[in-house]
Amino acid sequence: MMQSNPPGPGIGIGVAELLQILDGSGLRLASHLTRIRLPLTSPTLHDPLGTETGRRSGILLGIGLHPAAPQSAEAVRNAARRGFGAVVVKSLGLSVETLAAVADAEGIALLVVDDELEWRQVDSLMNSALTTASEADSSLSATPVGDLFALANAIAALIGGATAIEDLQTHILAYSTVPGQVIDDDRREGILGRQVPDLPENAEQYASVFRAPGAVRVPGLPPGLDRLAVAVRAGVQPLGSIWVVDAAADLDSDALRALERAADIAALHLLRARSTADLARQQRAELLRRLLEGGDDSRLLATQLGLDAAGPFVVLAFQPDLAATGDELRLLRLIDLIAIQCEAHQHNAECVVIGGEVYALFSGAAGSDPTGVEALAARVADRSATAFGITVRASVGSVVSALAGIARSRHDADLVLLLVGTLPGAGSVASARDERSRLTLLELAEIFRRTPRLVSEQANRVLETDARTGTDYAKTLRTYLDCSRDSAVTAGRLSVHQNTLRYRLRRAQELFGIDLDDADDTLTLWLSLRVAEFD
Repeated sequence: MMQSNPPGPGIGIGVAELLQILDGSGLRLASHLTRIRLPLTSPTLHDPLGTETGRRSGILLGIGLHPAAPQSAEAVRNAARRGFGAVVVKSLGLSVETLAAVADAEGIALLVVDDELEWRQVDSLMNSALTTASEADSSLSATPVGDLFALANAIAALIGGATAIEDLQTHILAYSTVPGQVIDDDRREGILGRQVPDLPENAEQYASVFRAPGAVRVPGLPPGLDRLAVAVRAGVQPLGSIWVVDAAADLDSDALRALERAADIAALHLLRARSTADLARQQRAELLRRLLEGGDDSRLLATQLGLDAAGPFVVLAFQPDLAATGDELRLLRLIDLIAIQCEAHQHNAECVVIGGEVYALFSGAAGSDPTGVEALAARVADRSATAFGITVRASVGSVVSALAGIARSRHDADLVLLLVGTLPGAGSVASARDERSRLTLLELAEIFRRTPRLVSEQANRVLETDARTGTDYAKTLRTYLDCSRDSAVTAGRLSVHQNTLRYRLRRAQELFGIDLDDADDTLTLWLSLRVAEFD
């Protein structure tokens, strides 16, 4: 049996200790050796196509290792030969006993993570746990994982200032209660409301904290006090922040370094708190995505989501105006804002991100009240603009009475988003209820595109001539018909004299063979010109 070289006594972290720190995160031991100690180095990613570079140590993340594949057993043996102390795999719903026996024979540990966890999250969990063991002060690392208030008190006692731990939505998750530490009104208001006060300087301050590689000093605006602050991250993934009041403005570089070490501990706490909730949220989001896309299994999906099949239902869609890259942090904060606001509007309201849009589904009393949903959308749009500087468009789909209609409500919400983004003077929020006529025209435009023979022959000739010569016959005819053939109203809307309008209409009839006295021809002409606007 080959035995990987473990760290010396007291050095590194034992497998049992690692499992205790990450208890509840979806990690378990499949093999039987529990006294193996692992060095405090970041996990290594398994790369079957890569070139081996001598002995290694620590944990190997077995990405792509299938429990039933013969090469997986050889990969575990090879990991032991190279010096790794543990291999992490996913069971994929299969037995891992064979791999566990190989690991026991080689003297290393086989760890299994839940299939639903992303490898990126596994890597973050491992890094946070190992960083905790290697860098944390004993006063902090002794804090029970999950007790954020105890951690806040430990940080406050260590650094010497009142401490608050926040999430990405600037909710105060925990705060210190060490006697005698000075606080200011902003801190007092935040504790009372469990929410950081909405101040003009917030956006710039938080941006500086999350841009910085470590802890920073944030000057207070009188009468506010200075603070030390640090972003809490798991790898590169932001989780929240820690803020320490510097009442006498005398906390030094040692305090900054201590705060950075505290951030590693806080990351573990926040990940522990989020891991189970995140997994459940991801599963529910996937169910909602399938429900919004429609299909024959809508009743089963609704049952799994706990929805009352009796309805009614309505879909709310948000479209943030964000850059393609570089706005991940602001998007995360926006998604949190939407989720919290939707939960406040209806308990257990579901949200999911599909493409570039965020969708929410409301049912029952909330589903039958599109006015209330519109008001919610307006609050989110306003809050997003003031707190994050993000322009958000929102649309409310049709209210539907059956599960099978949810996909229709989502479709209508998508169409309304198109209208909100293209119509001049449109606000940030619109509803299918108010845009029903335009939605009809929008869908007719799609039908006309798929069936060109439906388009009026005269309309085609008008549009082609305008495109070729720069004339405006289509607008003249469309406006004239929009105005119920009232010359005075049409001339006013086009800002031309009535004689000019009459000349243009007469010329159009001559050029394109249009008979405005034929009701059927006029209807198809107007409809063809009208839906052409939606191209």
